[in-house]
Amino acid sequence: MRLLLKSLPVVVLLVAAVDTVLVRRGLAHRPVAAALYGESVLIWLCFGLLALLPALLTARLLARRAARSATRSATRSASMPPWSCSALALLCWTIVPVLAHAVLERYTSVGADVSGLARARPWFEVAGVVLALALFAWLLVAPLARVPGRIAAAVVTVPALLAGLCLPGSFDGDLRAGATAPAGAPNLLLLVWDTARAFSLSPWGYERETAPHLARFAEDALLFEEARSVSCFTLTSHVSMLTGTYPSHHGARLTRMTYDPRATPSIARILRAAGYRTGGFVGTGVLRARTGMADGFETYDDRVDPRVCDTRAWKLVHDVQVVLAKFVPALRGNGNPHWIEDFQRPADEVLDAALAWIAVDDPRPWFCLVNLYDVHLPYLPGADGRARFVRPYDGPIDGYLFRSDAYERAPGVPYGARLTMEDERHLSDLYDAEMWALDERVGRFLAEPVVAGGHTAVLITSDHGEAFGEGGVYEHNDITEPQVRVPFLLKLPSSDARAVGRVPGRVSGVDVAPTLLALAGVPVPEHMTGLALTAEPPPEGRVVIVEDRDKLSQAHAHYAVYDGRWKLVRTGVGATARFSLFDLEADPGGLVDVAPEHPGPVDELAELLTRTQSAWGGEREGWRAAPGAAAHLKALGYGGASREEE
Repeated sequence: MRLLLKSLPVVVLLVAAVDTVLVRRGLAHRPVAAALYGESVLIWLCFGLLALLPALLTARLLARRAARSATRSATRSASMPPWSCSALALLCWTIVPVLAHAVLERYTSVGADVSGLARARPWFEVAGVVLALALFAWLLVAPLARVPGRIAAAVVTVPALLAGLCLPGSFDGDLRAGATAPAGAPNLLLLVWDTARAFSLSPWGYERETAPHLARFAEDALLFEEARSVSCFTLTSHVSMLTGTYPSHHGARLTRMTYDPRATPSIARILRAAGYRTGGFVGTGVLRARTGMADGFETYDDRVDPRVCDTRAWKLVHDVQVVLAKFVPALRGNGNPHWIEDFQRPADEVLDAALAWIAVDDPRPWFCLVNLYDVHLPYLPGADGRARFVRPYDGPIDGYLFRSDAYERAPGVPYGARLTMEDERHLSDLYDAEMWALDERVGRFLAEPVVAGGHTAVLITSDHGEAFGEGGVYEHNDITEPQVRVPFLLKLPSSDARAVGRVPGRVSGVDVAPTLLALAGVPVPEHMTGLALTAEPPPEGRVVIVEDRDKLSQAHAHYAVYDGRWKLVRTGVGATARFSLFDLEADPGGLVDVAPEHPGPVDELAELLTRTQSAWGGEREGWRAAPGAAAHLKALGYGGASREEE
């Protein structure tokens, strides 16, 4: 045991350095931080301590192997087990749980789907990892026994410290601006209020003053009355906003948390090549750089949790928490059983980071993306917001909705079962209180001199809305009007004398990219489907579509096409697809299906939807989730079954 304890610091420093370097290589956009290595050392120390007992037993077995080798070479007394036995045994037992977890994680999916583990293949792969480690130790123990322990410790420790503390994740050069921005090019601020629905904002007619600062902002801006999100999932919608394309064009979705920026370049890349400084600041792990979102950004700040949460070691800890929570109710934490990790951060942190970046002395104009996640589920407003908006309520529902530990779902009742009117009103009150707090914080940000005093265009919108029982649905797992009707405000630079006011006609998230490019004086690429909204209002009768492909199965995907007064929704694909039709002039909320009374428009719009999507050859790839997607999606409320999937 004495040799094991002596080996423990060396082993921990080594594996922590390897883990740290791997994290940095995967997150090369982040600055090197010594704190990451320090946190990694602490968590690997815990693994090392747990490995001491099995390592002791293994070291004795390896000592026999080393002793036989020493007897043959007459270089060492067989009665003295070499340090290599303890070090190799401890190394293997420290890392084997993490390596095994990395293998098994590849066979899990969104929604805590572990069905892939029922096959033999993942367990054969784990066995292969264990055997490879055993062979590694068996072959190395004798050669390493000939090296003095102190020399070996120094050879391992010094490089490990240097790599862990200093080594960057990538030596590749950054994408450099290829041109100088035109004289007078404005700064561009894209401010996304995640999960903000237009129905709950006073500038769109809501009776409660949830957004007084936004209302004042709208007085000097263009307010687009009929904006629709492209999707109802954060990543999908953000990629559409940055690329000007629909989801079936760029390919991102819930079950494939990435897109190829080389095939569908974003405005960050285009503006950077045009001479802009580019920065992205996000409040959710759904928009992490690994999805492709960071492409084209000089600075992309996506760290929403402590640094240690990016390590391989922590991923195992995270999943152990989830398993334990299934058996220990006290650990369930409202469906989010994570001790220090919640995959999101408050607006204060995001806006402070964005403001510091904007204030940097740089002659180039800038493009800044800011995502604010505060009104997303769970609805947990502060005391001031509660006092203003939350009415008395003594029911079981809290801000965690169906994930709440206080909500007792009756056996057989599907997810999304309709609550009482009092329950729904309470949820809406909590949401309103969060919206008011976010509005106040954004108001202070927009009043900062470097934002308000500059030659800056500001576009405020949302990636999707939210439902509180309208049509029997909640959150944003569907494409009802409360879930896809979003705010869309464009404030032109102070030197621009063009009109302000309310703009009728439908606009979409795909219009964000071409609009910002037009403001910058940069040509809009042909691949972009959206319109530049700076020259003239959207044409009357414009066709807009919504694609909710963010489901675990294509059979539950939703697609909508808007044309005139009609909204057609197709659920599923192929011969089994189902259609619903809504008359938005008579039913602005889109709650009453009139398809049986109007078969003609159903057929026409179904053909229009197919024809529109075929213009870019919407991809049809498989729908299984990417490795590792399940954890943070489920924590944020995604991946639970919709009412149709129950």
